[in-house]
Amino acid sequence: MRFFKKNHVVAAIALSFIFMASIPVKANPGGFSDEMLQNFANAVVQVISIQQQGQNEMIEAIEETDMTVQRFNEINMQAQQMPLEDIEASEEELENFQKANEAVEEVQIELEEILIGTIEEEGLSIEKYEEIMAEYQQNPELQQRVQELME
Repeated sequence: MRFFKKNHVVAAIALSFIFMASIPVKANPGGFSDEMLQNFANAVVQVISIQQQGQNEMIEAIEETDMTVQRFNEINMQAQQMPLEDIEASEEELENFQKANEAVEEVQIELEEILIGTIEEEGLSIEKYEEIMAEYQQNPELQQRVQELME
């Protein structure tokens, strides 16, 4: 008789686990903790600002070499497909392009260091930030949750 009662208790516990597992649990989209998402939201706000500042610095660096951003981009696109000697541009333009390109690369290196530091200051590794960002770009629920945290 005692054995029979134990089986009933075990069966009741097993059924309760099955029942609990079948109830939809509203978890954070993407399975990230609230704290992690808050850190991500904080980092994104700062990253956007830093990127805008970096973009302005790159534009200034290009314009300081007497080039327009448009012409710089045109030569840059061609330079990715062919040697500089084959690009239709004056010698002065190519020299200015090279100076501008070096300045832009310096800004990009500095910008990358600042961005990494900012993300890490928010308590995220670069890998975790990129993981959340990849999920964020594909998951509307996660986008909504992060937007709420940014407010």
